[in-house]
Amino acid sequence: MDKRIDGYDFIRSFAILVVFLGHAFKHSTNEIIFLGTRALSPGLTMSLLGFISAALLSARDEDFGAFLIKRFTRIYSSLIFCLMVILTIHALLGKKVMELSHAGHVMAQHTLFHFMGMSAWFGLLEVDSEVTIGPGLWFITVIVVLYLVLPILRKLFRHPRGLVHVVLFVALCTLLNFVTYGGQAMWNVVISFAVGVYCSANGYTKRLTETGARLMVPLVGCVGLLTVTALCTAHVLPNSLRSLLFAFYPLAFVPVLFAVSQKLPKPILVVSGVFAGLSYEFYILHFYFLNDRFNDFFPASTPLYGQAIIAFIITFILAYAISKGAARFKQVADKYLLGSS
Repeated sequence: MDKRIDGYDFIRSFAILVVFLGHAFKHSTNEIIFLGTRALSPGLTMSLLGFISAALLSARDEDFGAFLIKRFTRIYSSLIFCLMVILTIHALLGKKVMELSHAGHVMAQHTLFHFMGMSAWFGLLEVDSEVTIGPGLWFITVIVVLYLVLPILRKLFRHPRGLVHVVLFVALCTLLNFVTYGGQAMWNVVISFAVGVYCSANGYTKRLTETGARLMVPLVGCVGLLTVTALCTAHVLPNSLRSLLFAFYPLAFVPVLFAVSQKLPKPILVVSGVFAGLSYEFYILHFYFLNDRFNDFFPASTPLYGQAIIAFIITFILAYAISKGAARFKQVADKYLLGSS
């Protein structure tokens, strides 16, 4: 297997697993676990995911229409399958997923918005979603928008003054993060995606993923970033300071995590590759089996560690099954839409 792909799969798996643990233990009374997960997510995890999305895609020179078709069939096939499964489960549990009234009309609209991947607008406009689906789907809105503007970002960052452009872009997004409602993690992804486009478009990604490179500077960066985020989480430093770190997470952690991936046994890399392949579906689904939603299926008295294990197993099985069906649907859709190109 390509060591580069191994590295990216490991980073994606690491990020999604930390996101899961962060949500699973957000009510933990263990201060070490709470501070640890909050220090890593959403800052580090979302930065890594945004950076990887850009680094893997922005170096490809292909027809933009074909690119969008391939990405959108990937995004929406899994999204639609996942939400249909969740709505079916909620209906079987007796939850109100639709009704024939004015409220039902609102529910239908909100459901449609989530299926369209427009969930981030609920938070930005301070509108409460009236349906049982939607948690975490802001990420899809952001990625869709970033895919649409990818050619513009490529042009800006390949420019002779590309470094100036990316610095100004990051500064603008950081400012917007301070003035928009409920969008910290959203701007986190946008900033790291921009950094990924810049690095990939200018050939710098290879430097970050070159496992033979010296790791002293990245290691010092990792320690420094984790120290600052831990102090912010513990309210020793202002939490707003974390917003200034988004662009630096990938530059420090990608080289270190790539180096770690090259030292791991082959079986672990295989498992990491499998998990990375269904991480998108896993991310969408895991919100519906944790914390209060866990109580829809199992006794609330289940210990927190037990809840996390059970939720992980259920989410993994569902994600695996849905990823297989969605992959087949995407294959058919791509063949139909791109067959004549």
